[in-house]
Amino acid sequence: LDDDAIRVPVAQLSAAISKAKSPLPGIGWIFHMAHTGSTLLARALDRRGKTVVIREPMTLRALGVEVRASANGSQVSERLRVALAMLNRRYSDNETVLVKANVPVNCMIPEILAGVSKPKALLLHFGLEYYLVAILRSPNHRKWVENIHSELRLGEHPEIGESRELSVEQKAAALWLFQIRAYADVLAAYPSVCSLDANVLFDEPTLILKAASEYFDCPMSEGEARGIVSGDLFSTYSKNPNAPFDNSHRNKRVAETRATLTDEILSARRWIEVRIAETPLPERLAHPLCSENSLLL
Repeated sequence: LDDDAIRVPVAQLSAAISKAKSPLPGIGWIFHMAHTGSTLLARALDRRGKTVVIREPMTLRALGVEVRASANGSQVSERLRVALAMLNRRYSDNETVLVKANVPVNCMIPEILAGVSKPKALLLHFGLEYYLVAILRSPNHRKWVENIHSELRLGEHPEIGESRELSVEQKAAALWLFQIRAYADVLAAYPSVCSLDANVLFDEPTLILKAASEYFDCPMSEGEARGIVSGDLFSTYSKNPNAPFDNSHRNKRVAETRATLTDEILSARRWIEVRIAETPLPERLAHPLCSENSLLL
C-alpha cells in the first residue's frame, strides 16, 4: 500500500454506508465483451465538469471472478455493496458517474443492478463472427481467451461443459455465449437497460455519442459530438494514442482477419449451434440504444 493509504475494515465501511441519510444518485454502466470499443466510448463520454468515467475498477473485476467461484456469496455481496457505494461518490453535484466494467463483471450484472428501479446500463456487444475476429486475431489475443476461459471456470458452466477438449475458437465461442446469455437475461429483466452493437458505434459514432450522453442524463450537442468524432480520439488507436487508427483501418483489419479464420469461425458456429439447439438465442439483443442491432448469428 501507499504510505498515505489507510486500511479500513469492510464491515466499518458498510456500517457507515448504512447510516447515510440520502440515497446515492446512481451509476451509469457500460458493460462490454472486450474488444468492442468500450475504451473509445468511455473516453468520448468523459467530459470534465459533466461526467466522471471510471474505467475497469480492479475491485469489481476481482469480485466478478469470485462470484464465478461461488464460494463466499454473502461476503461478496457485502463487499460489492461497499464497492458500489465508493464508486458512486460525487466530486461535483453536476457530474454523472459512469463505470466501464470488464469481462469478469459480466458475471454479476444482476447483483450490481439489484434494487435499482430503473438502472441505466449499456450492453456493448458483437455478433459471434465479429467477436471471433476481434479476439482471435493474434497470439496474444488467443492467450487471453485461454486465460479468461480458465479464470471464469467456464468449463464448469452447465451450458458449456467440459473444456479440456475445446479448441481456442470454441473457448472463444463459449465466452461469447456465456456473455450473450447474461445480456439477454438482463435486458428481459430491466426495460431501462439498453443494448449497443459495437459496429453501430464504429459506423455511426456521432449518433451514438448523442444518444448515449442523453441516455445517461449528460447530453451533448450535435456540434460537440461531431467535434469529438472529428478529433484525435477517433483517428488514433484508443489504447495507444500515438498509433493512427480509424474506422477504415478497423474495417480493413476485420476483412483481412476474417479471411484467415474461415475454418475456425465455422468450428465455433457449429459448437454454438449444438449448445443452443434446445434453448435458442434471440436473433438480436433487445432494447437497442438507437439503430437496430446486427444479427447475433
